[in-house]
Amino acid sequence: MIVINAEFYIKPEQKQKFLNEIAELIKESRKEEGCVSYQLYQAVTDENSFVMVEKWENRQAIELHNKMSHLQNFAEKVPNYSRNAPQITVSLVKD
Repeated sequence: MIVINAEFYIKPEQKQKFLNEIAELIKESRKEEGCVSYQLYQAVTDENSFVMVEKWENRQAIELHNKMSHLQNFAEKVPNYSRNAPQITVSLVKD
């Protein structure tokens, strides 16, 4: 399994737009083949910081996900919401 953590640092005035957009991304991504889990969490210490924790069966599922229009559309809008660039960490988890 592959786990991706994507950390988002959102401008306070853009928070609701970000949440609306990412809700659609989550809904569509969960339907994809190979998606084990796709969850967004809000930081306790900063209400405008979030982390998406994605779990995928394999690299092929991620490659397909990266081509999906719902991800590409969201990625294009991220700079409008962000106060800092997202930080992405990819980890391989052995069964």
